[in-house]
Amino acid sequence: MFLIFDVLKIYRIAKAKYISDLSGEGSRLYGGRWNKSGYSMLYFSSNLSLSVLELLVHLDYRFINDTFRYVEVDIPDDLKISKLPSHILKQDWRHNPPLVLTQNYGTDWLESTKSLALKVPSAVLPSEYNILLNPNHIDFKSIAINKPSKLDLDARLFG
Repeated sequence: MFLIFDVLKIYRIAKAKYISDLSGEGSRLYGGRWNKSGYSMLYFSSNLSLSVLELLVHLDYRFINDTFRYVEVDIPDDLKISKLPSHILKQDWRHNPPLVLTQNYGTDWLESTKSLALKVPSAVLPSEYNILLNPNHIDFKSIAINKPSKLDLDARLFG
């Protein structure tokens, strides 16, 4: 038996008041690992657990369950997803603050409008992937945005 998936499911966690905002405004204002400030980009993960890890490295755990929500987005499989070539990354690409190298690559990808999505390794767990979306891409209207859900994490994560 073969399972056929006609969508790629990706995940994003944000504060409840921002979870439905898919404009990329936060990354436009502050930049990120894969974009310079001034450029809108949406950061998603290939699974919810990686989204949680991406969140945990940045926050005080005590406030997560009450404050954050997650949203699942479906990308139709006929839409093009670019993948970062592995030779692009240098050994220290995971450095904080983010390197200009990764910001330039992501920003160049945004400006090229070659694809709706770019698959990049996670700096938190490089064997897993984050999916970057260009909210200004013509195919952005083709994604399906599911209803946001409460992020309910096990208290043991917090010590």
